[in-house]
Amino acid sequence: MNISQQAFAKQLRRNMTDAEKLLWYHLRGHRFAGVKFKRQQPLGKYIVDFVCFESRLVIEVDGGQHLDNSEDHQRDDWLRDQGFVVLRFWNNEVLVETESVLEKIYQTITPSPQPSPARGEGVVASQRVEAATLAIYAARNPSPLAGEGPGRGGRELERVRWRSRRGLLELDIVLGRFIDVHYAQLDEKEKQTFEVLLDMPDNPLWDMIAGRKEATHIEQQALLEKIRAV
Repeated sequence: MNISQQAFAKQLRRNMTDAEKLLWYHLRGHRFAGVKFKRQQPLGKYIVDFVCFESRLVIEVDGGQHLDNSEDHQRDDWLRDQGFVVLRFWNNEVLVETESVLEKIYQTITPSPQPSPARGEGVVASQRVEAATLAIYAARNPSPLAGEGPGRGGRELERVRWRSRRGLLELDIVLGRFIDVHYAQLDEKEKQTFEVLLDMPDNPLWDMIAGRKEATHIEQQALLEKIRAV
């Protein structure tokens, strides 16, 4: 991987399409099936939209310009030669049929669950099934935003609600209630602190809210107390 390829990958991360952003929301932070995905990742001479190295899975989200593209076929053949499974979805599929897309990804990650004699393997598999199921639940139940016009901060509230949707159901409920009850009353500094918390993966954030992990800043601790109060 050369410097120009790294720079191009960073540029792609900054300019993700709406479909890529939506899918990344569900895949980021180990929230889907408990596995780690990377976005806009260089592989050989290519840059793939999403990759899970653990499952050897590459996901591409395409626009109409990719219809019957011979370069895509060559790219897919090379990736398969490296041992990757390649899934391709159209932008419209991700935006309109999100649940079906997530189910197909999950089926590819865990095609046929088999009992394992390894100690603890059954627990890990169960956790992954739960995480994937909750991710699909989030896709089925988007936040109701009807009637929230831009003049009343509707766009900002919509963005924060989307960022707050989590694979961990308890965390999803608590953050949703907090936004409904308290978010409009937060000052700018508190909103910035909330954004930092939302960048955390589900489990560490839930541990902080539950009091099992200490906050790193006083501002975070004060906001966490408000979140716990809901």
